[in-house]
Amino acid sequence: MTTYRTSKQAIAYIRVSTDKQGETGIGLEGQKASIRAYADAAGVEIVEWFQDVASGRGEKNLEHRQGLQSALDFAQTHDTDLLVDGLDRLSRSTKTIEHIMRERKVMVVSVSEGRTNNRLVLASRAARAELEGNMISERTKRALHRKKAEGVKLGNRTNLSEAQKLGADSNKRRAEEKVNEIASAIRKNDWQDLSVPALVDALNGIGLKTSRGEAWTAAALRKPRKAALEAIKASTLADYKNHPNFGLF
Repeated sequence: MTTYRTSKQAIAYIRVSTDKQGETGIGLEGQKASIRAYADAAGVEIVEWFQDVASGRGEKNLEHRQGLQSALDFAQTHDTDLLVDGLDRLSRSTKTIEHIMRERKVMVVSVSEGRTNNRLVLASRAARAELEGNMISERTKRALHRKKAEGVKLGNRTNLSEAQKLGADSNKRRAEEKVNEIASAIRKNDWQDLSVPALVDALNGIGLKTSRGEAWTAAALRKPRKAALEAIKASTLADYKNHPNFGLF
């Protein structure tokens, strides 16, 4: 069995999928806060940060992410662990995740899921990340098909009504990203039973802000909290339905 060194020093890697997310910081801030919270609690010093604005899908996604390649080179050279918020931030390709852990022999710590070297657990998490990526891609394709069927000329900003619709779609995607961040924080910290006011304090405490970069309030959190809890439930059901191995955990 492959063994991995654990350390009090580590590096961190964060990723978002689009240029827009990279420009606004949506997703990156929440990942940083989650990783820092873990490092502080575990007494781990983060010596370097790496990041990418690129997709994590596809078997060759590693080739297109210089940030991750640099992170892996650093981890191998200095024999340090690699911290990520969730395994899906590392990659949404099972083969890429297996390559990193088994061939590059880099110890990856998913702070929202915990450290493990168990191959079956890793395979389960990797499969879930890939499944979620495929589901996101499929939802995007369906949305584009609907827009085309409605006669919307995608990319045409000269038509105000069409631009407003596209803006609404963009806002919806940002809201979904934020719901995913909240769901990740809830899963990691077992906050499912927290009331809205208590969750407001908890999220503000780890530095996870709204899409506008503001602190949470009860009014602002009530709807995304409900959506996050529903997403957690749906993700769990999908895991068991699509990947029988998940039932072992």
